[in-house]
Amino acid sequence: MESSAAVAPGTAERSRPARPRVHILTRRVALVVVIWALSHAAVELAGVVWSSVRNPGALTGPGSFFLLLAHWDSENYANVAQYGYFAPQSLPFTQAFLPGYPLVSRFLAEAAFITVSPTPLEIAIAMWTVTAAASLGSAILLWRLVLPRFGPATAVGAVVLMLAGPYALFLVASYPEGLYLVPALGAWLAMRDGRWLLAGVLTALAGTIRIETVFLAVALVVLFALRQRRLHAPWVARALGFVVVGSLGVVWYFAWLWRRTGDPLAWFHAEQTAWHRSTHWPWQAFERTLTMATSPEVVRAGHIQAWMDIVFACLYVLGVVVLIARRWWPEAVYVGLATLSMITSYAFTSIARESTVQFPLMVLVASTLRSRRWRWVFWVVAVLGILVVLAQSARFSVGDWSD
Repeated sequence: MESSAAVAPGTAERSRPARPRVHILTRRVALVVVIWALSHAAVELAGVVWSSVRNPGALTGPGSFFLLLAHWDSENYANVAQYGYFAPQSLPFTQAFLPGYPLVSRFLAEAAFITVSPTPLEIAIAMWTVTAAASLGSAILLWRLVLPRFGPATAVGAVVLMLAGPYALFLVASYPEGLYLVPALGAWLAMRDGRWLLAGVLTALAGTIRIETVFLAVALVVLFALRQRRLHAPWVARALGFVVVGSLGVVWYFAWLWRRTGDPLAWFHAEQTAWHRSTHWPWQAFERTLTMATSPEVVRAGHIQAWMDIVFACLYVLGVVVLIARRWWPEAVYVGLATLSMITSYAFTSIARESTVQFPLMVLVASTLRSRRWRWVFWVVAVLGILVVLAQSARFSVGDWSD
């Protein structure tokens, strides 16, 4: 093969021009947007079709589309957005639902409809919009998180697992998971780059949305410590600063509840009274969940979900073992603490839904794309996830319990 030096004078070298990096990144972001749009549409369509079959008049009312996937916890969040926590119209035990999601939804409803007293339908539209925008934002952030470490194939694979996973329904329904993932993933990105103060601010915001932020904060301290030690840089004082800033969201809400109720453990007591959530041995929680899965009285309402929770509890434990084996220490801490909390509760309720925010597991499974030997694992998981999420969306649209 001749070198370029052997080319005759005057002969133009024919080489492919390098594509601009910005153009490549734009195309990849566009792919993420397409995946989000397709998954979002598929979940909504499954709900529309099944609810129309079960109840032909379900979508004839004004704004009924925005209420299609607004059941169970969505009703509590909507109530908080409409009336707050302690108004006469407030539902009981709504203080168990953190204020970030309903506050953002209320703000959007007031701004979009130019009113200080939005109607329940306007609140519902705002909640649907917040969830849709947040799920897109979280998908882009996940792609950005994975891309430098694993490359574009794994990054896109992780996005697929997030948006088309078994419980991706809760990135479409009026739930706070998508909104939580935006600051959570943003904080992970910031801490990976050593920007501990920004990570702390984002963690504080996440702490107003979901209580799992406590586990995220511990994982981020581990991430920062490993980074700083690798660079032979100090980390203890900055990590403490991060903890102080990052805890402000949860601490503020708990302090506000204490002031309003006189009970410093008001959140925990609401969880325990309304949903029996307290600490038990894992085998006791498993026994109760198994009873729920096999009891004839709960076959329609919860027996399918109880089995799914048992399956996902096993998958989480397996995932933690693999994360430890790979020495993904921050990821193992985040998933491990969440798993320990869930399997030591009263029962395994809502463990399966928690997969929506366990982004390290999405990256773990998607990283199998790098190996031809295990590539089939990704495709099996992706196909099963799509089938499950469509079925769950259909059930949820008619008000059946879906974790």
